[in-house]
Amino acid sequence: MTDEKILSAAEPAAEAEHLQVQAQLPKKKRKWTAEAIVALILALIPLVGFVVFSGFPLIISLIALFCDVDLYQLGNFTWNSFEGFKVVFSDGYSVPTYGLNMAPYFYKAIGITIWVASTQLVTLLIALAISVLLATAPKGRKIFQILYFVPYICSTVAVSLMWRWFFNAETTGVLNTMLGTQIRWLEEPNYMTWCIIVAIMWQAPGYGIVMYKAALANVDKTQYEAASLDGANSWQKFWYVTLPGIAPTTFFLLLSGVSAGFLTYDIAALIIPDGWTGYIGGNESMGLTLMRLVYWFIQNEQLTTSAVSAASVISWVLFAVTATLSIILFRRREKSMEG
Repeated sequence: MTDEKILSAAEPAAEAEHLQVQAQLPKKKRKWTAEAIVALILALIPLVGFVVFSGFPLIISLIALFCDVDLYQLGNFTWNSFEGFKVVFSDGYSVPTYGLNMAPYFYKAIGITIWVASTQLVTLLIALAISVLLATAPKGRKIFQILYFVPYICSTVAVSLMWRWFFNAETTGVLNTMLGTQIRWLEEPNYMTWCIIVAIMWQAPGYGIVMYKAALANVDKTQYEAASLDGANSWQKFWYVTLPGIAPTTFFLLLSGVSAGFLTYDIAALIIPDGWTGYIGGNESMGLTLMRLVYWFIQNEQLTTSAVSAASVISWVLFAVTATLSIILFRRREKSMEG
């Protein structure tokens, strides 16, 4: 054997012997330097924030499912015999000391919330369509991109007040002025939910447009060239090349959008305020979402401590729904990737 072959054969044995010797040596204690301590403290800051602002409220909400809780004296927990579940799910069961049957409001809020959340699918299609058009590099595309993104970064309060002014039934209402009508858009049950949906559809697509624009730029151009050589037309390229290429972005936007739709509160509460006819969430509760009902219970907590329990029940129902949808979407994505 040549010397080179002998050396190459001896290398694995020498490496194994070196590792064995290293394993037998006593481990040195790690010294904490000032830099390591500072890095640990900085790494713990988000964890402390999560425990204080998320973990602690999560524990309180779990306790409140089965106990009456005074938000101003958290040490007082009293078993309530599933009072919160009765308030939310039992039709005909009135909130103690308030005398209001809340189950119909809950079931009405479920329908409104699903309706509003499904709007996110429409905003996703709008964002995709605009992104594809911007990808064709039209003149002034940067200006259009900024204009489309502005609604997303605007304050939800400002957006809601703008749309309230737009749908105002008085002489200052923009829509009624344009149509020459006197329709009470924000008070008529047939129009109220649609007003919320229009406001969401105006604001939501901006984020999706930016995300899709970045995703479209990263699609492999060689796939378009191969599709052209195979005689594919524009629609076939979009269906078989573009959509699979931006599938991860679509999955993310769909998941985050539907979750945000189920948590809709501010824009619904600001466009359709309470108080006109005694209903929660506007006339016939057509502006009532599940999150808005949760806040209503918390705001009326001074009437009965069981209101906090009912709010916790609704919150965990929302969690169960969003978690189930997320699991379904993840499994669908995994199957599509395997296929």
